Amino acid sequence: MALEYIIGPVLALLLGMKFTHYTNTKVEESLKATTARIEKCEQTIAESEVNTLKKTIVTFQPVVKAVRQLQDEIGVQ
Repeated sequence: MALEYIIGPVLALLLGMKFTHYTNTKVEESLKATTARIEKCEQTIAESEVNTLKKTIVTFQPVVKAVRQLQDEIGVQ
């Protein structure tokens, strides 16, 4: 009888530890995947910001030239 009082809690403890290890492993895998996705998004955003700046400059360049030409013709500086 005394053996049952010892084996039951020990088995419960071992099963609980195994389940905790399993769930912790799954959480770590999920965390690594999420971290990788965040890093990829940050890289994409950084590239997008650089490209947006370049595109904006290219877009406004003809407008700036036209304004300068008008200012030269009118004589305004």
